[in-house]
Amino acid sequence: MILLRATFLSLLTGLLTVAAPTQAQQTPLTQQFAGSTILLTNGDTLRGPVTLRRDQDVLMMAQADGTVTTLSAVAINSFAVKGEDRDSRRPTGYYDNFYDARAGYYYGNPMFSSRRSEPSDLNRVRVFRTFRWNRGNDYSDFKSPAFFEQLSNGPRMLLRRESLMQRTVPTSTAYGGYGYGNPYGPGRYMGTYTEMKDDFFLATPTGDVIALRNPKKDLLSVFRAQSKQIEQYAKQNQLSFTVARELAFIVNYANSLVKE
Repeated sequence: MILLRATFLSLLTGLLTVAAPTQAQQTPLTQQFAGSTILLTNGDTLRGPVTLRRDQDVLMMAQADGTVTTLSAVAINSFAVKGEDRDSRRPTGYYDNFYDARAGYYYGNPMFSSRRSEPSDLNRVRVFRTFRWNRGNDYSDFKSPAFFEQLSNGPRMLLRRESLMQRTVPTSTAYGGYGYGNPYGPGRYMGTYTEMKDDFFLATPTGDVIALRNPKKDLLSVFRAQSKQIEQYAKQNQLSFTVARELAFIVNYANSLVKE
């Protein structure tokens, strides 16, 4: 009996090890852009190359004298950037064109009745706006300024915040792995890969930010009276609620159904 129990526990431990979930760790995302136009809260406008620190919500702009000006979200109303120096850790084909979506076009519009499949272009203009946000703490009334990328038109705008996630996952090898320096056991090692994570939000006409943790469920909750039409529209056009560009057009369509 003791031997059978020990064998069972050994097998169970092995199964848990093989099925161990992927671990994720957020790493700072810094993006450099060759050009920008920044509208400050005091009405001034700045232009030039910038570095965007996503984790700190700041822009850093190099000056002619060699100094660097750091602008926090509290000083910025909105900004547009282009010409990103692509991070080699990010997947290719990631850059979508949201120009049509920001202009308010949606699938079903006679002018844009078909999907526009376009190659990646780092020179496409990306628009960011500053909103006061509770940083995901739904139980706190404290809100601080943060940068959100605008993906759709209004009056309810689809917003996005990106983060860089480094994931580690147990990986087995057919041969080897028995030598020194492998703390994960014979034939096993920890593989790593990096991916971009999109967090979606909806900005209301009053400037509030609603987190779309479950994009389909939460979006349909906001547009409750139009939910059936929105679901039918997404199904007919084969649009996903989790793909940024497609969700942007779903939001535009939802806006078109609401009479303010």
